[in-house]
Amino acid sequence: MVKNFQNVEEIIADETFQGWFSRQNPIQVENWEKWMEANPGQLELVKQATQWMKELKVNEAHIPEGQTAEAFEKLTQRLEEEGGSKLRFMTRRKWWLSAAAAVLLIASGAIFLKTSTSHPSLGTQYGEIATKQLPDGSTMMLNANSTAKLSESWEGDKDREVWLNGEAFFHVKKMANKKRFIVHTNELDVIVTGTQFNVWTRDNKTSVLLTEGSVTIHTADGRETKMVPGDFVEINNSSLEKKKVNQECILAWKESKLIFDNTPMQEAARIIHEHYGVNVIITDRSLDMKPINGILPNDNLDVLLRSLEATNDFRITRKDNEISISKP
Repeated sequence: MVKNFQNVEEIIADETFQGWFSRQNPIQVENWEKWMEANPGQLELVKQATQWMKELKVNEAHIPEGQTAEAFEKLTQRLEEEGGSKLRFMTRRKWWLSAAAAVLLIASGAIFLKTSTSHPSLGTQYGEIATKQLPDGSTMMLNANSTAKLSESWEGDKDREVWLNGEAFFHVKKMANKKRFIVHTNELDVIVTGTQFNVWTRDNKTSVLLTEGSVTIHTADGRETKMVPGDFVEINNSSLEKKKVNQECILAWKESKLIFDNTPMQEAARIIHEHYGVNVIITDRSLDMKPINGILPNDNLDVLLRSLEATNDFRITRKDNEISISKP
């Protein structure tokens, strides 16, 4: 099974994922399990898709058959208008389920359209860093393995909105009408008018570093925090904390570097996996907290691994998509 998903919506629409999630098709379950094992870099998207499906199931309610049919017809018409070629590859049964899901989401008050596939989407592959110009003239520098979806319209007085998964540095252009620029993550919203800041968000963790201007942080539970230049805010499983950090270390990725300042090997392994999509295994648990210091390149995995091994504190073995770190 060869698949390379770019976003959560593609996974949810995949028939083999549906078979794995429902556990009704043993062959699909087995094939999907093998695919996940062979593609660790896609597990974060699978996790998000699974969570979405679970939340949908929790919010299920009885929907009259006529309402479901009406939703299906509207959804089909819209999909044909926006991308008829894709629709031809989908079974009628799959889109019937999608229409029912849309009705259920409306009934439960959930908002899924914020991440609609109709929104313009920007992204980077593993090992890639790219600078993107946004419709208002602002710039967004995306770190590797990151995606950003933009609101459909950036004209008039509407807010300029970005939904981020991964890491990005924003240089936001000030507008004459002072309309807001908002970066959405799972844990918080960053609201600004014109400034420079870095956002990192994966799983249930998000951090924001402000380098210029001012921003306001709104968390999912309604808390509000104002930031000034130099502030670093981190949210871990809904717990918000302001910390003092070395800005140079946080922003080193922009120059394709990693700055380690007593960084535990376990954290370094996480960064390597996140940036390159490889599976990193530390074979000796005594190495987990082994500190690393220095400035290492981050634009070539082989060079990075050789630089780590040159410290003489680790023995690194690479085979295909797996890296083993052990004692020398």
